[in-house]
Amino acid sequence: MSHQIDAGITQAGAASPSGPASPVDRTAVQKLPPALEVSGISKTFTRGRSSTRVLDNVSLTVEPQEFVSILGPSGCGKSTLFHIIGGLEAPDAGTVSMNGRSVTGQRGEISYMPQQPALFPWRSTLDNVLLAGELKGEPQAAARDNARRWLAKVGLGGFEKAYPHMLSGGMQQRAAFLRALLAPQELMLLDEPFSALDALTRSDMQRWLLELWEENRRSVLFITHNIEEALLLSSRIYVFSGRPGSVLHTVDIPFPRPRREEITDSPEFLQLKRQLAQWMREEQSKDRK
Repeated sequence: MSHQIDAGITQAGAASPSGPASPVDRTAVQKLPPALEVSGISKTFTRGRSSTRVLDNVSLTVEPQEFVSILGPSGCGKSTLFHIIGGLEAPDAGTVSMNGRSVTGQRGEISYMPQQPALFPWRSTLDNVLLAGELKGEPQAAARDNARRWLAKVGLGGFEKAYPHMLSGGMQQRAAFLRALLAPQELMLLDEPFSALDALTRSDMQRWLLELWEENRRSVLFITHNIEEALLLSSRIYVFSGRPGSVLHTVDIPFPRPRREEITDSPEFLQLKRQLAQWMREEQSKDRK
């Protein structure tokens, strides 16, 4: 059973955007159809005589310019859901819509950043960043100029010609994120992009991503196991059950934007963090039984 909370716990209800401050008219944005609407997605994998149900009737929404996170235990089907949204897997039931049109099973509709940077070792930083635009056939001269400006903006100025092995882990993640950011698709799927980083670099990347997103405001669906990360970045969090994954709780984050790291010390933040941690422990304990 799915529950929704907004600075507290209430009975189940339809998710709604938290209405963060924005450089554009939020009223106009809210009149638009959702950037992403996942409705009743279920998926079972079958091998021989055995079958594993991975997702069970999952529904969620990302509004235009909204940052939404999925939080859940390992193996709950979060990455499979991303594959279905991206058209790499077909659902057994349910639909995927973007901007009011069905895209179930269609590829090329999303911008994606995986857990590892996945930069091509034979391409320079600049050429890696330009890859998504190249695949879409964008004019290269203007794209290269724009990419150079963005590389300087994200702290990679002077590394345009460097190859991935010459970059630190955090720098590789910035390049990979910038590649996703500069892709022509509006919706970005970020699959635990900071999980392989050490704690200090991860904290730096969280602050960097928060500042960059506040400025750019792309529609984002973000997978993470890190509760504080989800609370700091998100407008809304969907808490998944263990396998088969389903939406147990929907949490609308009440903190205003622009959001600063100091919010993590507030009583309201700590209360939500404790509640999310309790739900996660409950799901993990079920998996052990």
